[in-house]
Amino acid sequence: MIDQRAQSSSEKVYLSDVEIHRQSPLANAEDLRARVLFHAALSDTLLIGDSQALNTPLLRALVSSDEAGGHTVRSDFAPLLSSGRIRVACRDGQTLAAVREAQKTRQVEHAPGAAYADLMDGMTREHALTYRFDAVSAAFKAGVIRLLEERRGDAEGPTLMTFQAALEFARAQEPLYFKAIKDWEESFLAEASGNTEVVLAVAAVDRAAGESYRQALPHVLGAGTAAPRSVELSTASATRTTLERTTLPACLLDSFLLGRLPVEVFLEAAEQPSRGVLVQQLGLLRRGSQPDLSLLMEAMTEFSTWMQAAFERTFRATDERARAVLNGNRNLMRFGISQDSLTGALGAGLDVPTANGDEDYLDLRVVDRSVPAADGAADIGELGTRQMQQRVITGAYAG
Repeated sequence: MIDQRAQSSSEKVYLSDVEIHRQSPLANAEDLRARVLFHAALSDTLLIGDSQALNTPLLRALVSSDEAGGHTVRSDFAPLLSSGRIRVACRDGQTLAAVREAQKTRQVEHAPGAAYADLMDGMTREHALTYRFDAVSAAFKAGVIRLLEERRGDAEGPTLMTFQAALEFARAQEPLYFKAIKDWEESFLAEASGNTEVVLAVAAVDRAAGESYRQALPHVLGAGTAAPRSVELSTASATRTTLERTTLPACLLDSFLLGRLPVEVFLEAAEQPSRGVLVQQLGLLRRGSQPDLSLLMEAMTEFSTWMQAAFERTFRATDERARAVLNGNRNLMRFGISQDSLTGALGAGLDVPTANGDEDYLDLRVVDRSVPAADGAADIGELGTRQMQQRVITGAYAG
């Protein structure tokens, strides 16, 4: 049995699955709940931005029943926020109430009421992180310009014209806000009279802005990223599997069950010694360091077995739908370690290879991607230097 011989690190992983500026929005609050608990189980601390904390209606519903809008959903995320398991990064040390007021002035979409901002301030202020807004804004603008220049490369005709106009607009804005790009897109489309090439090119501009928005904050903070389904994690290099186990309980990847799991059960799971070791070893791998592969495999095996028992204990007598899923679940989870044949870099993966198209499983790809730190990333606080040259990606995909 795993003991406390290794403690989890203080690694922060940015939860971009909460990001509302994605092309494939989450289906419902239970879908978001599953992804948050999944990433929280496999990371030391999750990090979200101030805009995410305020302007994501599905997240608000999971925090406060007053935000649920009449939908039946567990609104029990408060302990995750008040304990610091989910931390909010606030621009220039501002309160969420102040950020919310500024966003209301700029007519940012989905801004909450003042009461919710005050509630979030009370729960998160003790564990809040500070980021420099100018550094993140610069990283966002640079990312938009870089991605648009890449898309412009082989374009011609109305497509080229659209990319060029978007680039000119982006370069002229200081600072460049995501909402400003959305407003430009609407205005440009209104003048395009339904030209198909322009419509498609504007959609590409929107995707570029969304991708840069998703990357800017973790890039500046040097944090890992829990990436959405749309992020491509594969590389051109060949990889080979070095270690694999194919008979693990699959409940840890079951999106339906995770979407119904009470936070109190997750908090119990978070205290398991096997989970602490698992998080530490995955953190080493994400940061490009060498984990203890046998210890990593042992921790994954023990933790997934514990989670299976926890699901059984939680749902057997209280939740008929979840019980039916448990009774019908005969699939097994695969955990594998892979190695890049050219660089020697390690990666890890979790999936349910025998799942059919009607079953709702998450899967995980853990890789290390090193990129230069964004301008202005230095001197930004506790996350500033230790991982400044790393942007590591953890990808959760719906099956």
